[in-house]
Amino acid sequence: MNLRRRLPVAPAALAAILLIGGMLFSASCTGPAEQAPVPSSPATGPAAPPEGVGLKLVARGFASPVGLVPSPDNTGRLFVIDQIGTISVLNPDGAVLSEPFLDLRQRMVTLNARYDERGLLGLAFHPGFRQNGRLFVYCSAPLRAGGPAGWNHTSHISEFKVMASDWNKADPASERIILRVDQPQANHNGGELAFGPDGFLYISLGDGGAANDIGAGHPPMGNGQDVTTLLGSILRIDVDGGNPYGIPADNPFVGRDGADEIFAFGLRNPFRMSFDKEGKHELFVGDVGQNLWEEVDIMVKGGNYGWNLKEGTNCFGPKNPGVSRRQCGNVDA
Repeated sequence: MNLRRRLPVAPAALAAILLIGGMLFSASCTGPAEQAPVPSSPATGPAAPPEGVGLKLVARGFASPVGLVPSPDNTGRLFVIDQIGTISVLNPDGAVLSEPFLDLRQRMVTLNARYDERGLLGLAFHPGFRQNGRLFVYCSAPLRAGGPAGWNHTSHISEFKVMASDWNKADPASERIILRVDQPQANHNGGELAFGPDGFLYISLGDGGAANDIGAGHPPMGNGQDVTTLLGSILRIDVDGGNPYGIPADNPFVGRDGADEIFAFGLRNPFRMSFDKEGKHELFVGDVGQNLWEEVDIMVKGGNYGWNLKEGTNCFGPKNPGVSRRQCGNVDA
């Protein structure tokens, strides 16, 4: 199986929100006369922006903002995902509400102060949010009771509902954990959630961590090439069709060997993904590379995206990750 499509790096978009440190900036392509100032550096003083690029501070005071999700209810609100475990509401006037929309810090694994890839990583609103107030989050919880000995933590995909009396707050007591995935190491968690045009929830999961997709919790073929594990895959589930979820009938491994939840596999750390709002509504996934190559993929149902046989379109060897191999397999396990 070698169904895969990749894209070269594309030019910058006309406008975007940048998450830099603990601040949010809006970025836009502008003419030289419209350029906005770039924050100065104590070491170098004021820095001139590149021609045609402008930055404007939108909000600050976050620890590690990893996502920004627009409200689907036409209020113009933006929801800021902070990796430390909170989701904040950014109003259209630029004000951040003082009380978090959702605070999961007490339910998460303790994060390292200097660097960590775990945390609160994803948020998606149900397509019927305006009617049902349902939302879904991805966070890193302590290893579940009975989890594999020596493994690091358990990823939770949980459903919450907003407070009936205040739609600027989710009800923390409404949590319903719909999926748990044990993680052997702390890194490569993926973490994005997105509802597709088909109404199903898509979930990105990394290969379980460490490096090169080898080590404890990684089979000889690597989790990326093992379709019996959810790790290293994009999942697709029906949150309206089962308890706790249903499986879309056309998922590629339904009725054959492989986990029914898998939509595509062969991924290292698919940290972010997004559906094209127009055209064919294709799913674009950014997969973090090991040493030499990064990749952006267009997901094809049942597609194998190569890891750890390939890094990008280049052959990969776990024993020498700094050099692309000349040859590699083109058929999965």
